Amino acid sequence: MTNDLISPADDLHEIVERKLVALVSEMENADWNALDVAHAINNIIQSKWLHQAERLQAAQDALSENFVSDGNEG
Repeated sequence: MTNDLISPADDLHEIVERKLVALVSEMENADWNALDVAHAINNIIQSKWLHQAERLQAAQDALSENFVSDGNEG
């Protein structure tokens, strides 16, 4: 595979994976089990991050494409 065929999503996945490898390694060095760390990461992403990101995306999708902020929405 050449670099021309690598999508931005592939780049993002590579960056996230490197960060997760570093986190799991650091936690293992602190005597945490890798499986326990993986489950904790999964639980946090599922319970907090994913739900929040989906709600934010839904809110953004609900806005009119022609919406122009005047700065006084709040």
